[in-house]
Amino acid sequence: MSLWHANDDALALDAAEAEWAPWVRYTRTPPPATWTDTESASAYTPQERTLNSAVHEAAHAVLYMAEGYRIGGITLHAPDDDGHTGQAEVEYLPASGPWLGHVLAFAAGERAEVRWLWGTGRWTMARAWAAERLAWRDRSQVAHTLKTCHDRELTFNGDHQDWADYAWIMDRTDEALDPLWERILTLADHVAEHRHLSGQKAARIAGFGV
Repeated sequence: MSLWHANDDALALDAAEAEWAPWVRYTRTPPPATWTDTESASAYTPQERTLNSAVHEAAHAVLYMAEGYRIGGITLHAPDDDGHTGQAEVEYLPASGPWLGHVLAFAAGERAEVRWLWGTGRWTMARAWAAERLAWRDRSQVAHTLKTCHDRELTFNGDHQDWADYAWIMDRTDEALDPLWERILTLADHVAEHRHLSGQKAARIAGFGV
């Protein structure tokens, strides 16, 4: 059983009275003892932030395309662009298929971030925590898929045998990243350099032959 940490700061708790959804509240990595926001906690240089975001989005895109689906594009927004809720995004084109393929594509971003941190010698506990904390929108898409397809709630019980638990989903996502890792890094390099790629170009760079 995995240990999940219940973040109890103002961002993780509803300002009124109830807890936020579990995908906002729980992280496998313990939160830093002292922090003001995820940016200060993770302490990336601008170049590292660009690379980190590019890897995150490339992982989403590659796992989605590996299922035979297509994307409309992949974009890293400028740091001073306040018109977007996130720093980067993949435009997923509508597709129908097995639920697990969608779930793994949504979960791939945060798992790829942590893997990239380890592989480049940039891993710190605070950065690993920030990767999880900032992935709450992706986790909400995982939860929506489970609810829509199976009427199951996404849980954080640390149950590696339960396919509706995020521990199980993280395990399967890590496995899915293994054979695609070099493709993800190749696509991430192009995304970091150009900041926007069309869906066709992203597929071609990632080796999907479109």
